[in-house]
Amino acid sequence: MPVLINAQVRPIEAPDVPRGDIDLVVCCGCGHLYNRSFDEDLLDYDASYENTLHYSPKFRAFAEGLADRLIGDHSLVGSVVAELGSGPGHFLSLLCERGVAQGIGYDPSFDHERLGSPDHPHVTISTEPFPDDGSLSVQLAFSQHVLEHLSDPVVALAAQRAAVAGSGGTVYSEMPNGESMVEHGALWDLIYEHLSYFVPTSLELACRRAGLAVTAAGAEFGDQFLWCEAEATEAEPDARPDPASVDAAVAAARRFGVEAATRIQQARAELAEFVERGPVALWGAGSKGMTYLNIVADVADVSAVVDLNPRKDGWGVPGTTATIALPERLTEVRPAMVLVANPVYVPEIANSLRSLGLDADVRPLWS
Repeated sequence: MPVLINAQVRPIEAPDVPRGDIDLVVCCGCGHLYNRSFDEDLLDYDASYENTLHYSPKFRAFAEGLADRLIGDHSLVGSVVAELGSGPGHFLSLLCERGVAQGIGYDPSFDHERLGSPDHPHVTISTEPFPDDGSLSVQLAFSQHVLEHLSDPVVALAAQRAAVAGSGGTVYSEMPNGESMVEHGALWDLIYEHLSYFVPTSLELACRRAGLAVTAAGAEFGDQFLWCEAEATEAEPDARPDPASVDAAVAAARRFGVEAATRIQQARAELAEFVERGPVALWGAGSKGMTYLNIVADVADVSAVVDLNPRKDGWGVPGTTATIALPERLTEVRPAMVLVANPVYVPEIANSLRSLGLDADVRPLWS
């Protein structure tokens, strides 16, 4: 697999990007999934990294609801908050728009020249590491879709614990839901950038080892996002997760591995059938769509790859000869079938196709 599926690369360079192996294994002690072939030296999260989701109304509604919940549940109006891996600070800006006094982001890949200033004047982004010495004191420290990229997520959680310990604040963590991925056989969720995939039992254990006690947890966004809230504690860090829950997670992971090859072959056969009916387009040039194009599709069979994010327009799909376009490109292709990389966006995309005057069938890659 391409090692940086969300990197912006020129179409001429896209087929020859660096690649790495995904050899997914499961921990029998906590149910955590991780790539034992992962090589951190292959990755370089520079300014070309682009995975912004806020161009989708569906995702914006989710983010706005989350911002309102966190502010209401934790009395964040007038407070200071900090984010590990903030990108351009979209979520920090949402929080400040709703009454947070100051938002501080930490992200080594942030490029002011390319991304511009954050959306809100009370948000600042630093390219320095998230402080781990207690010098930062905030009411909320959080990360969204960051811990799965890290070789030692416990260290990152401990740094966030240090930032809230003095204030009695909260650590919020959100990441891809490994439990949902294996349950649905969603191979398209696998990318090299993710060293690991959390399940509820492994997330709870990671928090304990970082000196945090989980106070709330759940799944959101069509069960695709796993999240938890935690507070600083002196509880026993090595307390083990519920054995029955771990056994269930391990069994599900093993089924996922056994069924992977069959699922890929089924997807290839489905694509061949769709192509016989007319042009096929893929909507969604994020992680799911990119992985699908790399492990399933002969991209010559896909007449267009489109995405709402204007920053992706004209760039190549890493590992393939495909080029990303804006959805308006579909008015030229006139697809008979539009494959949707993420099932939660199906209603939104169906409406967009109608607004473009297109009457294509719409089908998710998985459901």
